[in-house]
Amino acid sequence: MAKHSLRRVIAYIVVPTGAASYGIHRGLSHLEEKYPELPAKATTSTALRTPSSPATQRCAYTDVYATRVPLPALELRTRPSSLSTTTSDKTALEDAWARSVIGSKLLRAEGFLIGLFKHGRYTPGNTGDTEAGFAPDAETGAPRELLNGMLVAQREPGSPDADSNGLLISWQMADEPRAFFEKIARWGYPWRLMSGGRHEMSVSEPFEMCGQGRVVEVRFATAHDYEVVPEEGGPETQKIIPGWTARLHRGYARLVLDLAAREVEQADWD
Repeated sequence: MAKHSLRRVIAYIVVPTGAASYGIHRGLSHLEEKYPELPAKATTSTALRTPSSPATQRCAYTDVYATRVPLPALELRTRPSSLSTTTSDKTALEDAWARSVIGSKLLRAEGFLIGLFKHGRYTPGNTGDTEAGFAPDAETGAPRELLNGMLVAQREPGSPDADSNGLLISWQMADEPRAFFEKIARWGYPWRLMSGGRHEMSVSEPFEMCGQGRVVEVRFATAHDYEVVPEEGGPETQKIIPGWTARLHRGYARLVLDLAAREVEQADWD
């Protein structure tokens, strides 16, 4: 009797876990097929691929994904009177795409949770929709915080920097978990946490697609920084997160792109 009960308990644990794992795998595979990785150097800025503290960190990997959206749909997201008469104002389109990503339902949900736990208020925080946009604070010059401090704007769309490629934002891992994994990694644990990273949202020049009219390619890129540990040797032996965790991270980035693009396209039909 006890053996049958044990088998049932194991089945109750294994079957749902296996089903959930299979569902996640299928979902990730679908996103990977739909949004293959793009070459980072050809589609991102140097600033995205440069670690926050080059003297002590390295940018371990950069991932870029893209899709196409109708130009009229993205123009609907631009700020009033921001587009030029040629409807090809790159800065206005970059700003519209950046606000579409930061203000997407997925990232707003994260902002709501952070606002609830950090400030006791159920609010997503700044999503770039204010008059100031993503510019630094006019009084202090401090970088603009987004989604209750989850993200910080490092470069706004239309920056005069020659390397500019749309909105560049950064995030930081809390010191405590990072330091904990660095400590156990010195004892032999095979993985470490990243120190933080950056996201970049860029837009191509409009172009004509057969049967679709004028479209733009919108991109979402991610980069992750890790502390350099001399004892771990060269770049190829430096510890990072495990492969399955990295796959989840990349899947989430693809999902951010997918949902934001869908919301842009849906607005065109509303």
